[in-house]
Amino acid sequence: MSGLRRKRSSSTKSPVGSKISSKKRLTNGIDFALDVGDDEQAGGGRRRRNNDDVIASSDDNDDESILSVDDNDGASVTSSSDGEDRETVEEKQIRLAREYLTKMEQEDYSSDDDDDSDNEEATTSSDGIDSDDEAEEKDRLGRRLERERLKARGTLERMLARKVQLNLEQKWEQLQSDISTDNPHAHAKLWVQKNQYKLCRGHDLTPTCVALHAPSGSRAYSASKDNSIIVWDIDSERKLHTIVPKWNPKDCEYTRNSGEVLAMAASDDGRYLAVGGRDATVKIYDVRQKKAATNIDAKGDGFDIRGIATTFEGHKGPVTALAFRSKSLQLFSGSDDRCIRHYNLQELTYIETLYGHQAAVSGISCYGIRNEVPFSVGRDRTARAWKLAEETHLIFRGGAKLTSADCISSMKDDWFLTGHDNGSLNLWMITKKKAAGSIQNAHGFYKSSSTSNNSTGVPRGITSCATVGGSDLAITGSNDGYMRLWNVSTGEMISERGIEAIGKIPVHGYINDIAIGPKGRFCVAAVGQEPRLGRWDRISAAKNRFAIIPLRERTDDNEDDYINESAQSKTDVTPEESKEASSDESSASSSSEED
Repeated sequence: MSGLRRKRSSSTKSPVGSKISSKKRLTNGIDFALDVGDDEQAGGGRRRRNNDDVIASSDDNDDESILSVDDNDGASVTSSSDGEDRETVEEKQIRLAREYLTKMEQEDYSSDDDDDSDNEEATTSSDGIDSDDEAEEKDRLGRRLERERLKARGTLERMLARKVQLNLEQKWEQLQSDISTDNPHAHAKLWVQKNQYKLCRGHDLTPTCVALHAPSGSRAYSASKDNSIIVWDIDSERKLHTIVPKWNPKDCEYTRNSGEVLAMAASDDGRYLAVGGRDATVKIYDVRQKKAATNIDAKGDGFDIRGIATTFEGHKGPVTALAFRSKSLQLFSGSDDRCIRHYNLQELTYIETLYGHQAAVSGISCYGIRNEVPFSVGRDRTARAWKLAEETHLIFRGGAKLTSADCISSMKDDWFLTGHDNGSLNLWMITKKKAAGSIQNAHGFYKSSSTSNNSTGVPRGITSCATVGGSDLAITGSNDGYMRLWNVSTGEMISERGIEAIGKIPVHGYINDIAIGPKGRFCVAAVGQEPRLGRWDRISAAKNRFAIIPLRERTDDNEDDYINESAQSKTDVTPEESKEASSDESSASSSSEED
């Protein structure tokens, strides 16, 4: 192509063309730039008839630019191009690695300046950082690189449960003198009066679901049976924006029940919010701001999102469950039509439908950093792990005594929790058919009218559960007046697996959904008078609120939350362990079904 261009430029007999031909022998880098000029000169010769003035001026500018490059910067361009050609692949990798390390060091320094600038000024000498400080900085940078590597592999684990437990114990000790009764409703009022957590007003009817804006967790979303979807600011504890207003019979052509929102999920990159409801559709909202909002008043004016991106149809019943795969834009939706639909929001397209459940799907969760395996529960009293790559799925049955589950939350790629109607909280491993751990009657019993003993009667079902992916912290909700927190152990040995209660927070009403913030600092909950999917057993004394509940202080966030490298190295699978795992998986696959 370059030879043809030279012929064209020579045929035009342009005065600039002669200059170009005499100067193209300098270097290959300039030859490439001049070829582009030749092409422009040829095109300019063809277009000279239509606009002589414009073409002539462009030729003059090209001529001047070429002369300036040749006379002034020819040597420098030649040397720079030769330097770029001499850089090998290995040298480029080293250069990029050094830039990455420099960036991480700058981030560490900036975080130190924000957290304890006074201590840094007191400990820094005039001669600079000594050798011990440099070694400490290198060790900290090395630990951070190790955490990034484990996080990318999906094997990073945070120890959050114990710190949350200590924080809750301190709060109960501070309020112990003011507590004179065992009534959970009175406890909830006291916690709100003492500003231990915030109940935000915004929904007229029962809130059904919540979601957090990732990755910062600075914003939250809530939806209700009154059709409204609201954006909340976590730091200021106030309403920012109303995505969908509440139902109004004068403005809406549909009934209020048909517009109820039952499920919600937010993508990890903070772009999309998926909403499902009784209208059997999945609406995708682009929640990024149209422009940077600097002045947002108390009413949320000045904050605006881009709006709805697309709407997926295909379900034949209400959409009751939504979940994104971690660190991706893969979305899964479950419905009363017993189907699970798979979407790709990178292309905003539908992918496939997963069949297998024999009753309505009530919950979906997908951690899926290493493996593309979503988990689901349904009214058919089973939990299922869907192996999308192999087009099969595993079925987990808890026995004749285990009832259907209302919620599910994945802890890791191969561990997940389920909460059931009979109050049972179960921990499952993907390679085991039976539950690895179980807590019966996790939220107590309904009080019987014939006796005042609280240990008899019908067990209270678990209405919601949430976990922090890659950690040991789990939270469940019901209508017993308490949000309960658990320490979930997923060790290698059987003795190292189980569920342990670490505390409770008084919250009056149905806790229909829970979302835990980054690093377990706080959680948000949808609290109301009625359960999410119905109107039975209504609690008239409860209030329909969006709850923001702190769990730990920011000062508690340090490197001790992570398990050390020696403990994490045990997670690397040995040949013997892989053989044992494959035998366990084959036994579990005996109860699997192909799609």
